[in-house]
Amino acid sequence: MRKEKSIFVCSECGYQTVKLLGKCPNCGKWDTFIEEFYTSTEKFKEKEITYPEKLSEIEFEETPRIKTGIEEFDRVLGGGVVKKSYILIAGEPGVGKSTLLLSMGGNLSKNGYKVLYISGEESKNQIKMRSQRIGIETEGIYLLTSPEINSIKNALEKIKPDFIIVDSIQTIYNPEIPTIPGSVTQVRENANFFMKYTKTNNCSTFLVGHITKEGIVAGPKILEHIVDAVIYFEGDIRTNLRILRCLKNRFGSINEIGVFSMEENGLKEIPDASMLFIQDIEKNPPGRTIFPTIEGTRTILVEIEGLVTPTYYGIPRRTVSGVDYNRVSLIIAVLEKKLKFNFNTYDVYVNVGGGLKINEVGSDLSIAISCVSSLKDISPIKRCVLIGEIGLTGEIRGVENINLRLKECERLGIEKAIIPEKNKNDVSVKNIKIYPVRFLSQAIQISLNL
Repeated sequence: MRKEKSIFVCSECGYQTVKLLGKCPNCGKWDTFIEEFYTSTEKFKEKEITYPEKLSEIEFEETPRIKTGIEEFDRVLGGGVVKKSYILIAGEPGVGKSTLLLSMGGNLSKNGYKVLYISGEESKNQIKMRSQRIGIETEGIYLLTSPEINSIKNALEKIKPDFIIVDSIQTIYNPEIPTIPGSVTQVRENANFFMKYTKTNNCSTFLVGHITKEGIVAGPKILEHIVDAVIYFEGDIRTNLRILRCLKNRFGSINEIGVFSMEENGLKEIPDASMLFIQDIEKNPPGRTIFPTIEGTRTILVEIEGLVTPTYYGIPRRTVSGVDYNRVSLIIAVLEKKLKFNFNTYDVYVNVGGGLKINEVGSDLSIAISCVSSLKDISPIKRCVLIGEIGLTGEIRGVENINLRLKECERLGIEKAIIPEKNKNDVSVKNIKIYPVRFLSQAIQISLNL
């Protein structure tokens, strides 16, 4: 017996309700509910009954990782692709998601793997043109440009690929579901199909996902829950820099990043990104400091730029890029309260050079010194890095991996380092002069002679 049912689904978060609402009670957005119809069949099938097992009795089978031929991609994945893995790659339009996956497919096909590339957005000629431009070998790549799920099922049955690339999941549609492609129901059901196929057929699947204007994956949140890894491809399309960042990974660390440069003939790996974000280590204009940030197992030196200028409005502006806005406001408050610097009549701009985003509190000291340096128009000392978290009382707290940071600084020619006093016993470098400080006032005195 077949029954027609309708349900209202929020297009932003996937919340479901039986009646139309103006505001979503889950995400708080207005006018986002779409009525969707589906057919349910009251039919029971005999299924294989499974019983629980003791965890201690389950034999562990270590699965070898498959190299994609792109070292930066392998680094983010945790060393390569695990069989039966289900991976979501999201990013802004034009950032290079399709180029990355097509390059990966070419490398895998050279190693004898069958790759099925499913595209619902581009024609065969467009994909062929891209493959020629980036110079990949496509002998083992099978291309399907139909987004219809039944065509995809036939192709999977015929080819039995080792790797599946779906570009993108929002364009795939099932004609049995009476909703448009990209709707919550379509994305959820088609993503579940690829997940079940991946887990039962010993292959690996890569999904390309669209993002919303807020920068999150479009569609239901379940899409991010059912996949094994969620990877964001970041970068300003007006520049060449691209960063691959992992937000979820069931097979490895989420702290690694991959750095690429978008060139005319495709993506170019940048394995040594330590000095990529530093323009000139010799120059030290007012407002510029150097901070060694940790991304996974690598240390990257970045420029933190501060600009403090008189305001021409009633309320001074605070504009930041690459660091946490609230953290900058906290640092400015400490500088005003504890050290009597006046920022009330000044606009403050803080930027991380090169477009990199820093999430660690160890950059507090570098941000503070760059702001004071710009305010007083005094250059910090040359070839010096500043590391430390600032407490609300003006004290400098310790940070993690201090020796790993300083070893990379030593390799790149840094001569001085202002670090928290709590970390001084962990330092083993010999060619860097260490200035351990306990309070923010000491760091300002050493770096700016104030």
